[in-house]
Amino acid sequence: MDKIICVGKNYADHSAELGDVHPEKPVLFIKPPSVLRRVFNSNETIELSLPSHSKQVHHEVELVFRIDHGGFRMTVEQAERAMGAVTVGLDITLRDLQQEAKNKGTPWTTGKVFPDAAVVGPWIELSNLPNLADEEFSLTLDGVLKQHARAKQMSHSPAECLAYASQFIPICAGDVFFTGTPVGVGPVSVGQTAQLRFSKLVYNVRWTEAV
Repeated sequence: MDKIICVGKNYADHSAELGDVHPEKPVLFIKPPSVLRRVFNSNETIELSLPSHSKQVHHEVELVFRIDHGGFRMTVEQAERAMGAVTVGLDITLRDLQQEAKNKGTPWTTGKVFPDAAVVGPWIELSNLPNLADEEFSLTLDGVLKQHARAKQMSHSPAECLAYASQFIPICAGDVFFTGTPVGVGPVSVGQTAQLRFSKLVYNVRWTEAV
């Protein structure tokens, strides 16, 4: 694995809830492999330490793809073939630090890169999901539904986003590709538990004391 590639603002309603103009093209950023936390089994619960240097730690549930074939300046068709598996994951964001960076016109790195900033669940081979666009994914927080969507609600499809990213970034086999979060993002605090669901997958994330 070389990197985690992320797409921002890929759902119009999410752009609106942040007070941002919805972009015409995918917004891209990268996280290093060192921040990735894997969940290997359905029905598993993992614990994450809440970052102490932020007062607004937000959940962002997303469909996440495993890249099996790399490339540079791929077509949409090539990008479609490059993706081998999918899961549901979390792009955890320090919203206050991200907003500070946005206000200054600087990169979002401090709001996106920290221990356990990216969580991915068990992989499902794409060949087992012939109707991926219609599969719902969701996040509940302490039993309250906060986010839910389907891939067909994205402004740009996963293949379109990956092809666009490959125009600038060499894509490597093993890369992990986050495709954007729907409306409903919000804060988490110590002791809260999020449940993520997608197709037959379900797992929990619990936040513990800040570090």
